[in-house]
Amino acid sequence: MPGPMGRGMRAARAIGGQRPARLLLIETIMLSLSRQFMPHRSLPCPARRRGGFSLIEIVIALAVLGTMAAGVYLGFNSINTYAVTSRLYTEAQTAAQNQIDLVLSREPFDCSASGAYISGTFNPALKKVPVELMTTAELDILASSGVTFPAAAPTATPALSSSYYPYYPYYRTGSGQPISRQAFIYQDPVSGKVTVTGALTTTAVDTGTTMTFAGATNNLNVRRVTATVSYSFRNKNYTVAMDTLRTADQ
Repeated sequence: MPGPMGRGMRAARAIGGQRPARLLLIETIMLSLSRQFMPHRSLPCPARRRGGFSLIEIVIALAVLGTMAAGVYLGFNSINTYAVTSRLYTEAQTAAQNQIDLVLSREPFDCSASGAYISGTFNPALKKVPVELMTTAELDILASSGVTFPAAAPTATPALSSSYYPYYPYYRTGSGQPISRQAFIYQDPVSGKVTVTGALTTTAVDTGTTMTFAGATNNLNVRRVTATVSYSFRNKNYTVAMDTLRTADQ
């Protein structure tokens, strides 16, 4: 008759023959080679010949693979969105910088009493102030002199005989508003559809800077110009603005 020690050893072997559930789960998730190609030694001989994955193991493996695939897709989509956003922001910065450079280089700019204000009021016919440096009040006078700005970005070049031709492609949304123009267009490389359109607005303000010399106070005719690029991408609004100061030539 076997003793207590012998019965304990047989019970331990019987319990050890069953693999814990947590080890089966780990092997299923890791797709263990031993579960794919090698039957468990603890199974009887007929079960060894029928070795394979159970339905639960396959479902768990597919769930893990699906979660990983979804994470990879979301990651690549976020990277692509970030790349397009950075590209649009760079284009907006470039458009604003180009407008600032244009403001600093346009000639002539003479709004003194002997220039555009020779008659005491602004006279746009003298062409002494570039349109990029005109204040909203001066733009209103320009519009009242016969120059008709469109209310939206023009789709075609006006005729040479049009009074608006020298100011193309700027437009104004209404009286008292600064000038604007189309800044850039982003076109989808696959579908060819225009997805983003930027608008560049140029606002000029007379700073009223004066200097007293020889007992006389003179206006230095310094204007602050702000170039603002606005656009929307994926239901979000973005704005890039740059400022500069420009002193009159005389």
